[in-house]
Amino acid sequence: MNITEIYLLASSISLLTVYHLYLIWMIKRHPLRTDIGINSCARGAWVRNMMRRAPDVLPIQTLRNSLMSASFLASTAILLVAGLLSFTLTNKNNLENFDHVLNILSNGHPHVALSRLLLLVLTFFFAFFNFVLAVRYYNHAGFLLNATNNEDGHSLPEQFMIASLKRGAFHFTLGMRAFLFSLPFGLWLLGPVWLLLGSILLVLVLWKIDFPKHTGIPSNECFVGKGYCEPGKAD
Repeated sequence: MNITEIYLLASSISLLTVYHLYLIWMIKRHPLRTDIGINSCARGAWVRNMMRRAPDVLPIQTLRNSLMSASFLASTAILLVAGLLSFTLTNKNNLENFDHVLNILSNGHPHVALSRLLLLVLTFFFAFFNFVLAVRYYNHAGFLLNATNNEDGHSLPEQFMIASLKRGAFHFTLGMRAFLFSLPFGLWLLGPVWLLLGSILLVLVLWKIDFPKHTGIPSNECFVGKGYCEPGKAD
């Protein structure tokens, strides 16, 4: 790895790190200005609404859709891990030629190409890990939501159910982030310049997603109610 690639790699990592540190700070301080905070608030309102309704199939259908999405993405992630590992182990003796063809700035060292491929493997494995945890929490949420007692009302605190659903959504979000991170990491196979361009493109796309404009939601409360949607309580 030459000095140019090191600078481009450092720039890409710094860009992605600074953006996500800013996103975390906004979620903690001004959650209702972020898409993640708004959705977290809405999930709390949804749980409270479902618990106060007569038992029906709507909450199960909603959770089933989330389960199916997480299960499909987990399967996709582990297939990508298996495919990349198979390619790496099968062609480990040809990685030098592979890196030289794709990357004009490469020094042709096989360990560089191997590191890039292993980074992609770790990225998709991280996605798989989080989607599996999302499936786990969504499964728990399905049981908790229906743990009712006709005489005494709901036998578990609402916050317990809300926390389980939000944990599932948190891991689902991490899994999706890992999938999105595969864009710059995959472009890195073409060269460090493409890594930087992919990082810039990813940040621009995430900015449009994470910070929606003109939501019509006041900055100090959520449209679904106060109490659990105030700043600092959306997570």
